[in-house]
Amino acid sequence: GYGSTMQQETASISDSDAENDVDEDRVEETTTPGSSIAGATFNFTNSIIGAGAIGLGGAIAVSGGLISIALIIFFGLLTKLSLDLVIRLSLGIQDQSYEGLAAEGLGRAGRVIVLVCKLFYAFGCLVAYIVVIKDNLAPALDHLIFGSKSTSKTWFHDILEEPSSFTWIISLSMILPLCLLRDMTPLASFSIISLVSMVSIVAIVIYIYFGCPDIGEPSTSFSKDWLEIRPGIFESLGTFVFTFVSQHTVHLVFGSLKPNLRTLNNFKTVSSWALFSATTISVSVGLFVYMTFWDKTKSDIFDIYPQGWMIDVAKILLCITMVLTFPLPFFTCRELLIVVLVHPCIGDSSTTTEVDAELVCPCIGDNCTTTEIDAGPQSELLEPLLDPTEDVEGGNETPESDDDDDAPATTSESSILSYLKGIVTPRNWLLPEDNRQLRLFGHVLLTASLWFFCTGLAIAAPNLGDVLDLVGCFSGTIIAFILPGLLAMRLEGYSHLALLILMVGASVGTIGTYFSVQKLYIDLA
Repeated sequence: GYGSTMQQETASISDSDAENDVDEDRVEETTTPGSSIAGATFNFTNSIIGAGAIGLGGAIAVSGGLISIALIIFFGLLTKLSLDLVIRLSLGIQDQSYEGLAAEGLGRAGRVIVLVCKLFYAFGCLVAYIVVIKDNLAPALDHLIFGSKSTSKTWFHDILEEPSSFTWIISLSMILPLCLLRDMTPLASFSIISLVSMVSIVAIVIYIYFGCPDIGEPSTSFSKDWLEIRPGIFESLGTFVFTFVSQHTVHLVFGSLKPNLRTLNNFKTVSSWALFSATTISVSVGLFVYMTFWDKTKSDIFDIYPQGWMIDVAKILLCITMVLTFPLPFFTCRELLIVVLVHPCIGDSSTTTEVDAELVCPCIGDNCTTTEIDAGPQSELLEPLLDPTEDVEGGNETPESDDDDDAPATTSESSILSYLKGIVTPRNWLLPEDNRQLRLFGHVLLTASLWFFCTGLAIAAPNLGDVLDLVGCFSGTIIAFILPGLLAMRLEGYSHLALLILMVGASVGTIGTYFSVQKLYIDLA
């Protein structure tokens, strides 16, 4: 009857609404900005694999075979536990960044230590990547295109014969545009290319080992090649640590996940797969290069291979990996410079709410007693005040003129002056929605300046091994092991894991830094 018909229609409407809700959820999930777990895993793996993996062969040669493999696996596992620990501790605080976590547990001193160490380590990574490009890309292209006995004197050949000049060109045309991005989400597709390049390098190194037995050095004895523990192990600790340290990008990776995926369990999945992939690739490269040249292996592995098209291709793939990996630590470096250089100019703005209040009330940070401005619905009323083209100081409005002919000129001059004043006012340098990003002009200026300094220093840098050892031992151990152990004890109390991470970091950092500095001094002398 009528009642049953109405019930059927109501049920069909309910089912239709449920289907619409599901469709809307699917659309929202696909359109929500951020990376998937797979995309974040590719990005994170790409940020871990870099110059450290290439330097492992030389580190194994001066340390010993089995002891090096054990140390690589140990540091990889310890780094994974440390990464999960850092994210777990960060979930309970408002400022979910490494420096915010350090400030929560160790106060202002902890924040300063994290900023300095992250900046030093990230900058060291950038220099190391450019050094790899400088040492490999131009020689590989020169030999691959023109051959070793070519007498061609074309303009391109002349450029390739100057690796430093060619490195500047590649850095300007390929690296700088990637660095101008504001976050790492668009790099997910490039990360896949980078990983494929590294896997191809592993395949080439393995093929040369099995297919070209005449290349390399003969093995002496199992005891000497594998069981011997050599004196160089202490100076190589930094390279083993450098291979996996990624705490300087861990919050960028976690923040790049879609909002509904930002959970500890999802991040553990990301870190597990990323560390497993990075360890597998790194050990494969280092081990097969070591088994090819044994104790003659160098830190820049492709310097010791004879020239050939396969080695040239491997060098080019390595440089592609360095180019695509470069933006990840670069973003960290740029963000830290904003925190260190720009934030003090506008007061201590560690959260977005404080930055908004800073923009609204100019005297905040200068002993102002203004009540805190909460971020909420009322903040919409304050949005006009965030426009840098308006007079943020107030009280300097241009009075209306009775002369209609002069009004347009006066308005135009006032707009120009207000715009210029907005540019030079520190509190207008930051984006209103993100207090760790600069507006367009400042973003381009800071990015270009940092890129120029990194590239210039790398052109004049010593060999790759010295950079990896010193950076890994000094700053890498602090941000990867020492600080996470201290913060866990301070915020959660004593645990065996926190003590292990702390003790390993302190021991490796102290011993490794001493021997790394000593080796750097000898190489420079």
